[in-house]
Amino acid sequence: MEVASKMMKPTPWQTGEICGPDSARALTKADVLKRDFKLCKKPLLIVGSETPVEKFGRGTMVDYIIELSKAGKIPVIATGGAVKAFLEKGFDNVKSVGAMEMAFFLQDSEWKGPHGTGPYDMILTYGIPYYMQWTLLSSVMNFAPQITAITIGRHFQPHAKWSMPNLREKNWYALLKEILEFVEGGGK
Repeated sequence: MEVASKMMKPTPWQTGEICGPDSARALTKADVLKRDFKLCKKPLLIVGSETPVEKFGRGTMVDYIIELSKAGKIPVIATGGAVKAFLEKGFDNVKSVGAMEMAFFLQDSEWKGPHGTGPYDMILTYGIPYYMQWTLLSSVMNFAPQITAITIGRHFQPHAKWSMPNLREKNWYALLKEILEFVEGGGK
């Protein structure tokens, strides 16, 4: 697995997306999430339009997100029309909300969300177009400090707390499996 140097931070996948002095930490092992998952009481998965088309194993990332959701009992918000792919698989722990609306809603520390289980203290994001995800994460970083943001896409997002450091597909798949095993094991 690719490992980022302790002295260097990963570069944003789109190099114009520079966020300032605070930037995401490189997520290279699932174990680094142990403390955050232990403190987390209300996680939320936010996925986008790339989820149904991105391959994972013999299926798509929709299958992976469903497994992750069930393993961690994490509700899912699907943006960009991705909700259809989840419903076609019979998965009903999913609601549809626009990505930019999510950026706004997450700033409200009292927002219960469409599942009624919030307020959320952790979000895991995947499959939202890079520039939109960057904006959503910037909003959370600056206006919702009570939320821990983790991205599980393979491209570095500087506005999250944890983000994968521009991984090759093979290494990304291995890390996603590691995260799933970690969450299935209770995430502690």
